[in-house]
Amino acid sequence: MGAIVGPCQVGARAIEMLISRFHHPIWTKLASTVFVAAGVGLLWTGFPIVAAALVFYGCGIGIESIARGTLPLAVFGEQRYPSIIGRIAMPSLVMQAASPSLGSMLIERLGAHGALGVLLAVALTNVILVIFLFGVLSKHARSVPTLL
Repeated sequence: MGAIVGPCQVGARAIEMLISRFHHPIWTKLASTVFVAAGVGLLWTGFPIVAAALVFYGCGIGIESIARGTLPLAVFGEQRYPSIIGRIAMPSLVMQAASPSLGSMLIERLGAHGALGVLLAVALTNVILVIFLFGVLSKHARSVPTLL
């Protein structure tokens, strides 16, 4: 089942590359966070078709790799991009390095279902933060459409 994630990442990136010129990168970021949250949520609820959860998750993390680069460029411009992307990368890299240890501690203390619950809470928090960012960007730039 884990082999489903990789092709979904690549497929989602290919689709995003085809349609990215038609929308602001905040839409890519929003889609990535919603897809990841949906995938983790389906796993947490015990959805019987695990492959569907993995497809959502794979698509979300696939287009996240695009949003991670394009959104800061669109928001901060070319001049500030290098310093901003460096500041954004460091916490992400630290958490990637710590995640196996943190994940094992969560599973040990809360079990697999509890650990997935924590991951779902983090994923939903990420969706809320992106919606907040969407609102902030909508107020400050005419090129970003409103969310609703």
